[in-house]
Amino acid sequence: MERRPILDRVLRTREGRLLLGWRLTLFVMLTITVSGVVGLVIPAGLLTGSFALLVGSVTAGVVLLALDGRDPGALGFYTRAGAASETALGVLLGTAIALSLVAVIALTGGVRWSTQDGSLIGWLSGALGALAFLAIPAAAEEALLRGYPLQATAEKWGPVGALALTAAVFGALHLSNPGVTALGTVNVMAAGVLLGIIYLRTASLWWATGAHLGWNWSHGYLADVPVSGLELLDAPLYEGVMQGPAWLGGGGFGPEGGLVATAVVGGASVWCWRSKWLRPSEAAIRARPLAMIEEGGS
Repeated sequence: MERRPILDRVLRTREGRLLLGWRLTLFVMLTITVSGVVGLVIPAGLLTGSFALLVGSVTAGVVLLALDGRDPGALGFYTRAGAASETALGVLLGTAIALSLVAVIALTGGVRWSTQDGSLIGWLSGALGALAFLAIPAAAEEALLRGYPLQATAEKWGPVGALALTAAVFGALHLSNPGVTALGTVNVMAAGVLLGIIYLRTASLWWATGAHLGWNWSHGYLADVPVSGLELLDAPLYEGVMQGPAWLGGGGFGPEGGLVATAVVGGASVWCWRSKWLRPSEAAIRARPLAMIEEGGS
């Protein structure tokens, strides 16, 4: 058997492909570099950082996929027909799960609402504005974690290892949020698993971004409560206030901070993993992603 040079063994597989660790390192470096450049050339603003991260993560993912001979659409943000409907379905899914969580917390007395000034027109326009405001941050986080890193890791380690790694990073990214607790971090990681499952079952970042957006929008605007400790939005007509024991309903961290979230997100993850209707579209399959879960979670 021919001996390979040490440097070649350190960098590449026998097939000549960069090892997973180097590919993920390159992804991080490209993301940081491109995001930094974009942040310098666009006007400063509230969403500048998220937009720069989105561009950086997508660019890095596309470059890494190109090294494997795959088209940009393999990342999950393919531009074929169906992207809008997949995003909308993702929003509906994320909204349904998020409002189910809020409903259970309300039944336990963990949240109450008081009336405040406003109008129905103001509420409706605010709802659309909130969706637009939250869309770029949701897409950026999905491209950063459920884009190339989840795909490449799932291809090498399988879905369980990939979900564990990306969920751990997702939790770490929220450690500096106001009011964060150990249980809140665990629940954020659980939400990362849920979003990862949605991506792997659909091979679509449109689906995953929509679910992420629906979750944040439902908590931050529809329920008007904190999102991972952040008071992002203020809906007219009513004001949500978290109350009761934080270990149960979440307290100041919002619905994600309590044991109710652990149960609801865990249940939703199992359901999405086993669901037969959550599957890749023809456009997603044609895009040739690195990894996806077969129907039924098998």
